[in-house]
Amino acid sequence: MRPQVRERARQGKELREREGGLGRLVAQQNKEEFFQQITPFLGPLKSYIQRRLRIAYLTLQVRTPVYTSGDILDEVLLRAYENYGKKPETLTLEEWLYQIVNERLEKYLRKRMATEARLEGLEALEQDELSTLEEIPFTADADGEVWFPEDLDDSEYQAPLFGPPVCQSDPEKQLERKEEVRRLWQALSRVPEQERTVFELFAIEGFPKEAVARICKISPNEVPSTAERVREQVLREIKAGAGEAVKPLRADERPRSQNVQEGSSD
Repeated sequence: MRPQVRERARQGKELREREGGLGRLVAQQNKEEFFQQITPFLGPLKSYIQRRLRIAYLTLQVRTPVYTSGDILDEVLLRAYENYGKKPETLTLEEWLYQIVNERLEKYLRKRMATEARLEGLEALEQDELSTLEEIPFTADADGEVWFPEDLDDSEYQAPLFGPPVCQSDPEKQLERKEEVRRLWQALSRVPEQERTVFELFAIEGFPKEAVARICKISPNEVPSTAERVREQVLREIKAGAGEAVKPLRADERPRSQNVQEGSSD
């Protein structure tokens, strides 16, 4: 099991074990203790929020960050605390939190997009801003297969997209690696939001297809095919863009969530 999936599984296990105790804290109206008990186990959930926000900034869906991943997580936990007794019986606590995150992010991004819809002539993101993005946790090997870094040994992970191993002491090779990472982000950013969410939950977070289906409110049979479709699209983008500089999307190229209506301001 990949380290990232193992950590996410640990998060789910800890939440299952503490669900009853958290419920008692809610009944006692002990919000501070509720937050203290649940927050230490939500690293994977916060990383998931970070990835989704960064994709929005990369695609210029959102130009001016207002909320951080910590802000979103705090809002999600407050909503969970206030509605703990209403958690759907069909969802685990972890699945419910991811569902709340998706709903909160969709509302936040829709509002930000509406606020910024009148902006014209969007300039490229500054390169130093792009360089601060953490690496998306998958890469491609020399055979063109998309993998996660944890699946590759050290020599393979240091390799360029379709070339020999990279010597990390070589500044030029390090710059090439950064460019590859930007292409990966660029490729993933072109995937429709709903499909990208399914892919992240299934392929990156490691949820089983049944859990992804419950979180995203789709059929379990749709999950593997959607994730594979996203994987293939990312690989095509990487191959097509190899050797080209990464550019932010124009306004007319930006992907839209299937649930987002242009001009909405909820």
